Amino acid sequence: MNKISHTPNFEGIFSDKRLNKRGNNIGSILINSRSSSIKGITNNEADQKGFYRFLDNKQVDESQLIQELTQRCGLNVKGRNILVIQDTSSIGLSKHSNHLKTNSGIGLVGNKVGVGFLAHCSLVIDADDGTMLGFSDVHLWHREEDKSNNTTRAYKKQPIEDKESFRWIQSGNDSKKILESAKSVTIIEDREGDIYEQFCLIPDDKTHLLIRSRDNRRLADGTRLYDTLALEPLAGTYTFRVDADKRKKKEGRIATIEVRYKKVLIKKPSGKISKNLPDQLELYAVEAKEINGPKKDAVKWRLLTTHIVTTFDDAIAVINDYRQRWYIEQVFRLLKKQGFKIEDSELTSGWAIRKLTILLLNNVLRVMQLLLAYGNEESQPIKEVFSSEEITCLKVLANKMEQKKTQNKNNYPKDKLSWASWVIARLGGWKGYTKQRPPGPITMKRGLDKFDLIYQGWILAKQIEKDVSTR
Repeated sequence: MNKISHTPNFEGIFSDKRLNKRGNNIGSILINSRSSSIKGITNNEADQKGFYRFLDNKQVDESQLIQELTQRCGLNVKGRNILVIQDTSSIGLSKHSNHLKTNSGIGLVGNKVGVGFLAHCSLVIDADDGTMLGFSDVHLWHREEDKSNNTTRAYKKQPIEDKESFRWIQSGNDSKKILESAKSVTIIEDREGDIYEQFCLIPDDKTHLLIRSRDNRRLADGTRLYDTLALEPLAGTYTFRVDADKRKKKEGRIATIEVRYKKVLIKKPSGKISKNLPDQLELYAVEAKEINGPKKDAVKWRLLTTHIVTTFDDAIAVINDYRQRWYIEQVFRLLKKQGFKIEDSELTSGWAIRKLTILLLNNVLRVMQLLLAYGNEESQPIKEVFSSEEITCLKVLANKMEQKKTQNKNNYPKDKLSWASWVIARLGGWKGYTKQRPPGPITMKRGLDKFDLIYQGWILAKQIEKDVSTR
């Protein structure tokens, strides 16, 4: 398997060689940083000035940074079965709107209020071993006008190319180009991606869609999707854990899920939709319905997919793939409030903040790699994420952490990232007990922050010891 590449390389991206050199320097600084603050990222004033110049330089276009990010991902997917998880999030900058330059890449993020920009990201994960491979597409934009009428009849009748929702199709097509060397691709989206045109235009021999249904669509036989699914015989039940969410005051639980599935013919919606599209689509529908769950937040997913579903195991595989959407939510969470805090950036140019957002996705990947590696003895090699010096430092820390009690032992192979994720999680405040809930992304982020400080001090102490011994 090829080595996973996440380190930015701007060689040849810019016509100005100095920009390539400065970009590579910034890339190496960023990949080892844990902050969105330029002062927090850099070690001296010269680096700070270089960073500001790079982000403010008009020759550094965000499309070039996205190109570098996504092409690196394309190198990682050869021969793999992969999941591409898409979602959109708003980056709110209203707190600093008075300091932001006008006409600098920011606008409305809500319908009538809120200043910032929007980000649509396509996160790529190995479907077989859970390795985080990168981003196949990143699309940033801001709204120039009020979109509060987007539920009106006039908006619904517009061609899909004129709608903001066209981003789902555009990102799918762009991802297909980047991921052409993959063995298979499954694009996973939430309800916003339930677009008839997308089911017609994106799938091919190796590209599949898996999307949560938004509408009770009309079927070719005149019935409705949800009603038809509800009448299907129960295929079976299974359980999975729904984690607690303190932010939303949700308690963790073991959810028991009833599963139904059926091959359906979706009828083309009426209205202004391309005449070149087929009048009906053959898809597979899967329903996952929680038994005796909480009234407000019980699991009830109706999923539409181009994957063939003819058995209970096929349906479970589809549901489990859809559950991976959690990871893209954590990407945005890490970018924002509880992670790298991009919304607190005090840069005065919206374009600069947008570029910094793209660059910080490398750092988010490192945290997510550790999150995915936890508990997985077959995770990717540790050397793909940490340097040899960092690994040595981790080993010293691990020896001090491990206690005599069996449940506090790090039993993962030392050459695997799962071993490092245990150490980093402990640094982030996780206690290390097997019965404890697994560490989350913010715990991993805190652990990396602490490890960075320890590592810098460790390197300094080694250098002082070396200087003393040579006197």
